[in-house]
Amino acid sequence: MHSSNFFQAKDGLQLFYQTWVPSKPKAVIIIIHGAGEHSGKYRPFSEQCMKQDIAVVGFDLRGFGQSEGARGHINTFQEYIDDLHKLMEWVSTRFDGLPIFLFGHSLGGLVVIRYSQIYANETKGVILSAPALALRYKIPILAKKALEISSRFVPALSINPMKWQSIIRRMGHLASYLPPENALLHDPYMTAEITPKWLAELLQNGVNALRDSASFRYPVLCVYDEKDPIIQPVIIQNFLDKLEVDKKWLSFNDGFHHILHPSYHQKTIADILNWMDHRI
Repeated sequence: MHSSNFFQAKDGLQLFYQTWVPSKPKAVIIIIHGAGEHSGKYRPFSEQCMKQDIAVVGFDLRGFGQSEGARGHINTFQEYIDDLHKLMEWVSTRFDGLPIFLFGHSLGGLVVIRYSQIYANETKGVILSAPALALRYKIPILAKKALEISSRFVPALSINPMKWQSIIRRMGHLASYLPPENALLHDPYMTAEITPKWLAELLQNGVNALRDSASFRYPVLCVYDEKDPIIQPVIIQNFLDKLEVDKKWLSFNDGFHHILHPSYHQKTIADILNWMDHRI
């Protein structure tokens, strides 16, 4: 059965969530989407989980999808952590006694990593999809300086790269950071805007996640593409190599960022469900 509602964050923002719950769930998985996305993008995956008697809770991060908050903006990355913890408390009560798994894609993967480095004994396992530990292409020094200044003095300045998409697409390697053309027209819950503070917090927490790798204690399955055009796959592997936990990874070479890409989503979903089943 599918349903949706809102829960209130610590600072009062209303955050949207939706659930897919089978009649007799044996586990529950919380899905945290990537930048620009929303929980509805994971409906096919959620329906597959439900067929395997796994309940799904997906929520829209603040500033994305149907959740409140300035579009693509956070004051600190800790806000994402606090929001997830508030949802975890609700899930633990709603699905009392069931094993809980966390799934995060890209930005959501980084949120899951940072959350898991703070809270112990919360989940049975973590699934990471192309976690945003570092961007594929380094930001030039002058651009970094501009980011530092703007994140300090105009942190909530809305930047919409879609306004310059024709220029960005001609620059080749930057084109991957844009949503597909017309995506925003077909999906009103997609978000293109980001702010300087959001980007600065994303980059810094990728660095922090690597620094604090020893505090990550959960079994983990990581899926990524070695030719990912957005996230740096070498850094993902470096992070995995540092972990002293039960770990497994699936890597592809197709040049895609999202595990739900038609080229390999069926195999990936099957492997994720099989991995979870062995830990229930």
